[in-house]
This record gives sequence, structure tokens and C-alpha cells, in this order.
Amino acid sequence: MSGEKLTILFVDDEQALLNGLRDALRRFRRQWVMVFALGPEAALAELDRLQFDAVVSDMRMPGIDGATFLAIVKERQPGAARLVLSGHADPELIARAYTVAHDFLQKPCDPETLSQAILRASRVEGSSAEGSE
Repeated sequence: MSGEKLTILFVDDEQALLNGLRDALRRFRRQWVMVFALGPEAALAELDRLQFDAVVSDMRMPGIDGATFLAIVKERQPGAARLVLSGHADPELIARAYTVAHDFLQKPCDPETLSQAILRASRVEGSSAEGSE
């Protein structure tokens, strides 16, 4: 339904980074409902609480890494677009991320690039999920 806000979950294990994202993305608050979760465990609780259009996760986090977390997202909320936002370019991590993510973005990422990636992935996932229910 066009006109509805996208609901987006941002996950990172660094509060300062989440605060920076919140500030950088403030201009999108009329278009998006944004939830910021500190670490994968908090994010899993948010997945139980809300349905998300997109999930943006860091790759390297203690306990559950980004690829594992996004695999859980794919299972629990298959209609959600999944993106990685990471400062680590380890080829093995990138390869694992691409098995469960629609896009991989490098930190730092400017807000416009991030927003376009979220919108692009949401459109792709939304159109492929329409016939699956």
C-alpha cells in the first residue's frame, strides 16, 4: 500500500554508531519508522515485536554475527529486505553475507546511498514476496 511508512530495523553492537545513524537519517523520519537495536539479541526481540520492511545489520557483532542474524531474519520475516552495513571487507564474511543479504554497504556510508539501497532492496523483496503468501 503506497503511502505507508517503511519500518526499518538497524542493528549494531556500537551505541555510538546507532546514534550516528539516527542523526544522519533524521530527515527520513516522515517516510520511515526506524528502530535501532543495540546488538543482535535486542534485534531478535524487535523481530518478535514488529514486522519490518527492511533490516540493516552490522556484520561483526559478538555472539551472533551479521550473516547468522540475517539468516534468522530471512526465516522469521522472509518479506523483509536484508542489508549489511559493515566496516569490514573480509572476503569470507562478504561471501557469507551475500547468501542472506540483498545488499552489502561499506561503513562509512552516506545517508543518501543507504536510503537508496534500502528502497531498492525493499522494492525487490516486496515484489518477490507478493505472490508467496
